[in-house]
Parts: sequence; C-alpha cells; structure tokens
Amino acid sequence: MDENKKVNAELAQDDEYSKSAVPMSARKPFMSALIISLGYVFVVTSMQAGSTIGVGLSFNNMVGAVLVSSLILTVLSCIMGVIATKSGLSFGLLSRYSFGRAGTWVPIVIVAVTTIGWFSIDAYLIGDSAHRLFTALPILPIAILGGLGMTMTAMKGTKWMNMLSNIAVPIILIFGVISIVMAFRDVGGIAGMNAIVKEDTLSFAKAVSLGVGSYAVGSVMFTPDIMRFAKDAKTSVIVMIITIMIGNSFMVFFGAIGSVVYNDPDIMGVLALQGLLAPAFIVMVLNIWSTAQGCVYSGSMSLSSVIKLPRKTLVLIFGVLGIIFACIGFYNMFGTYINFLASTVPPVVGIMLADFILKFKNGYPELDSLPAADVGGFVAWIAGFLVSYINVGLPSVNCVIAAFIVKAIFDVAQNKKSA
Repeated sequence: MDENKKVNAELAQDDEYSKSAVPMSARKPFMSALIISLGYVFVVTSMQAGSTIGVGLSFNNMVGAVLVSSLILTVLSCIMGVIATKSGLSFGLLSRYSFGRAGTWVPIVIVAVTTIGWFSIDAYLIGDSAHRLFTALPILPIAILGGLGMTMTAMKGTKWMNMLSNIAVPIILIFGVISIVMAFRDVGGIAGMNAIVKEDTLSFAKAVSLGVGSYAVGSVMFTPDIMRFAKDAKTSVIVMIITIMIGNSFMVFFGAIGSVVYNDPDIMGVLALQGLLAPAFIVMVLNIWSTAQGCVYSGSMSLSSVIKLPRKTLVLIFGVLGIIFACIGFYNMFGTYINFLASTVPPVVGIMLADFILKFKNGYPELDSLPAADVGGFVAWIAGFLVSYINVGLPSVNCVIAAFIVKAIFDVAQNKKSA
C-alpha cells in the first residue's frame, strides 16, 4: 500500500499535479515563485495596451491609468493567489468547484483559446523580429523552430521554466530600464512627452480597462497555476504585488513610452532604434520565450483538469496548434479578443472568492461530489459581464463586485438549504 502511494505521488509530481492539489512537500521557495511569475508578466499584449494608452493620454494621465489598472490586477491576482495557495488547486480544478464538472468547460475554453492565441503571437513574433533584425532569416521557419523550442521548455514544467526565467527576467529589466532612460533623454523628459501628446483622446476609464484587459487572463487564470506551489498566503501576496505593480506596470510603461517617442511599442523595435541591436535580439527572444512557455503550461494545466490525457501530451497539442495559428496569421485577429477578455475574465474572481469564503470555508470536497453545473456560478458570471458594460466608475472593478454579490447570495441560500 505504501509503495502504491509512493508511485501515485511520483506520477502526480511528474504531471505537475494537474489533477490534484499540490502537497506542502512540493511547495517552492519565494524566489522560484517570483521569477516564474515575472516570466509570465513580460507579455506583448501589455506593451500593445501601453501603446494605445500612451498616444491617447497625456503623460500624467497615462501614468495614473497604468498604475490604477495595475492596482486592480494586483488585487485580482492576490485574491486568486491566496485561494490557490490555501487550496493547492490549479485554475482548472478551481473552476470545477465554481461552475460544476461540465460547466467548467466554459472558462477552460476561454483559457485554451487565449493561451493558444498568445502562443501563436509569440511564435510569429520570434520569426518576424528575427527577420526584421537579420533580413536573411525567413519568418515562418524561424517561428516554427521557436514554437517548438518554447513547447519543449513548457513540457519540462516549472523547473525548466524557472531556469529560463532566471536568465530572462534580469536581462529584460536591465535593458528595459536603459531603454526608458534613453527614451526620456531623446524626447526631452516629461515636458517632451507632454509636448507630443497634448490632449487626451482616450477616456481614463477606457485606458484603465485596456490595461486590465491586457493581463486579465494572467491575473485571474494563470496566477493559480503558479501560486498553488507557494508555501503560504503571505508569499503569494508579496509575489503578486511585485509581479503586477512592478513587472506589469514596467511592460505597459515600456509600450507607452516607446510608442510616443519612437512610434514603436515593441521592445525589440525600440532597442534597435536606440542602437542596441544585439541586446534587442536577446531581449526579444527571452521576453517572448518566458511568456509563451507560461501560456502553454497554464493552458495545458486547465485542459488537463477536464481531459484524461497526460499534461505533456496536451502541451504538445497546444504547441502544434499555436504554431499552426502563427502560420495562418492569428496575430491580426487577436486584438478584439483582448477587449472581450476585460469583460469576461475579472468576474471569475468574484465568483471564486465568494465560494472560498462562504461555500468552501471548511475545505474543498472531493471532485466527484460536485454537480454537473453550478447555476449560481453562471448567473453571477453573466451579471458581472453585463455590469462591465455600464460606464459608471471603473467597470473592471464593478463587474467583480457584482459577480461576488450574486454568487454570495446563491451560496448563502444553498448553505441554508443544506442546514
């Protein structure tokens, strides 16, 4: 019996605990969680959102919008991180508790489409950026090779992801800071920035919504996959504050400043224009790779919670699909989807928080005991989605509160019925 338990534990560990809670014996130290988390947040969509915000708002308003959006994402991330740390569950497994055994397919499909889309963008960018720097290199073959490489590191799990992020994160931060300093020098400081963007053409609330949408999936759906390995809730909170308030803000600022000063929101393009060609290529590859491997890892984790296939098999499927999407130009269709995510993803936090506080306050039961669908979860999600389109205050905050209230009402009613 003891031997069987040992074998099962080894299999669960090899599969990254995709179908069970992470035991305390497998939890990782603070720096490991932080580095992996920062690797996720260096994402191209944050720079693209920063580009739109940068050219649409004056410098001071741009800074305010970026910080407010990062604060919202930080709160969402901390909530999801604490829930994941205390339960040891991935986002895919948490979704089953809030939406039911079959109902969980809805949020899982959103994760799957998003992560495949992001991965395809990253794979294409490796080919495109390599071609822009070295025109003799063809785009698609390089994109395919890059996609295969990123799939392989994701297949190896958090250990390899941590090793790559240990290299990528410091290099991206160092050259990013150098680039931002050079940009301010070239444009003439804050006064020069304000001289370029003289008046706001974008509302503050819309700018905040763009900032939230750029990493909403990461804060809500990727965070549990990382923080279920944290040793305690305090570690989770500190990691997410650093990741979002510093890491995410940095990437959005980079996109905003690059777009205003050089008319190019891409980190590689800006560095190349500044005469930093070799660092541009290195930073570009590491930036894309650290994000893309996280997309494949989290997407496969979520699908593994509902599909009876080994996680590594799902990683391979994700990678192949992502490469195919890269080759057919999904990059051009992904922008609209990001705006959709700002409305559909944040309400999930309110739903899972209500369940954590009220429905599962004494612990999460066995998965087999769950209903096929949780009506309260879907009603709360729809309510949050609709509220996000009411332009009063900050819709990205209002939708979380609305979803929490509706799900709490259902949970309280269910608790009374069960009593």
